[in-house]
Amino acid sequence: MNVKISLVGIFIILILLSAGCEPKPQPINFGVDTCVYCIMLISEHQYGAVLVTNKGKVYKFDAVECMGAYYLEERIPGENIHSMWTVDFEHPGELVNVEDAIYLYSPNLSSPMGLNVSAYSDPEFARSMQQQYDGELIDWNKVLDLVEMIWLPQWGPMYQ
Repeated sequence: MNVKISLVGIFIILILLSAGCEPKPQPINFGVDTCVYCIMLISEHQYGAVLVTNKGKVYKFDAVECMGAYYLEERIPGENIHSMWTVDFEHPGELVNVEDAIYLYSPNLSSPMGLNVSAYSDPEFARSMQQQYDGELIDWNKVLDLVEMIWLPQWGPMYQ
């Protein structure tokens, strides 16, 4: 009987421990971490991105276009991706889910890898940046389109 109670107790503890292990992004260590796509040092605090797998492995990128290329090239199968995050330009170093962010595509606001896309959690701030730098406000799907149509043909072969 005691063995049965002990096994039930261990089982309950394992369930509780695994419930608290939801995969989540890790902060980027600027000036220390390198981009898994282009191998450049991640140094600009207003840019960067993080991909998290279902198993909790974290991949860091110096720009959202590097993560977009990594995703489009299916270097990790889509079904193995838990979430993708980008740095909020207004709050350097803070991450926002790529689906929740609004992006400014502007040639007047350079990003580290040259696609000139910055991400924002606050749509109002994004609109004020658009007024200051011109450009177009876009969503994550449009970012992926730009990576595929503009950035990958030019830069992608360098990193394959």
